[in-house]
Amino acid sequence: MPDRPLVGAGFCVMYFFMLSGFVLSASHKENEGIKYFFVRFSRLFPLHFITTISMLIIYAFNKKNGLYYSSDDVFNINVIIKNILFMHGITPNNFILLNEPSWSISLEFWCSLFVPFILMKLGIKEKLISVPIIMVLTFNFFPENLPHNFLMASICMLIGNVAYTIKSKKSVIKIAESKYFELLSVISIAICILAIYYGSSGFESYICLMAFCPLLLIDLTRRNFIIKRILCCRFILFLGFISFPLYLFHESIIVSDIIPRHFNFYTYSTLILLTTMTVSYLYNRKIGSPLYKYCKNKIYTSGKKN
Repeated sequence: MPDRPLVGAGFCVMYFFMLSGFVLSASHKENEGIKYFFVRFSRLFPLHFITTISMLIIYAFNKKNGLYYSSDDVFNINVIIKNILFMHGITPNNFILLNEPSWSISLEFWCSLFVPFILMKLGIKEKLISVPIIMVLTFNFFPENLPHNFLMASICMLIGNVAYTIKSKKSVIKIAESKYFELLSVISIAICILAIYYGSSGFESYICLMAFCPLLLIDLTRRNFIIKRILCCRFILFLGFISFPLYLFHESIIVSDIIPRHFNFYTYSTLILLTTMTVSYLYNRKIGSPLYKYCKNKIYTSGKKN
């Protein structure tokens, strides 16, 4: 048994990178060019900036009052600028993060640029051949654990892109509609849940990563497939709606001590979760989604004649 639940929470990030590669490929528009860069920036930067600055304020308050703050380095102007500009994970020397979860947002931003400029231009054969080769090479260099770095994020984006590319193939659709694929999907989701809860290392961690692949094609399964129905229920869709702010806000909620720590673990965790979900929903409803839609519309309509 693990010392704590969700030891393998890092798998969630890798699975998200796969989903991101799939979704970004599906939403890709021809000849977007530099507009794609600005759309991705407008999607990720506002909340990233807000949560980074909020953590800086919380750390400053905590230091003044003798409470927890990670390091004096968080007040260094160079560190602050690097945090804000998505530099973690792509520079030779990593630096301390103000908002710990933001490490993956930096990778998400830069790796997502591969989708329109490289991945959508490659043929399916090249991508299908490159995935196992790159995975074998990655395991050779990182045999103990999945590396949470630019390379691994890029591989996950590639896998998501491959899934999108093959989903319209008649042979793939036929396989996805079979009961054997449904059984594979059940096994896959079980492996993913166990990996997230218990964690994994070595070769097993690579197996757990690849176990997510069938779930990228879950939309092709029969309409009454139970796993598909669960993943499409309103609560799961609601979690999808708040997932981005939920991910970035939870650190601020915890470190701010807005929830007293005298509760037992499960009560404390539940209160943290409910508070973060509430904040995330209000942010996305009132600020995040409207702001992104506005920026996206401005970017795509810029340069067009009235």
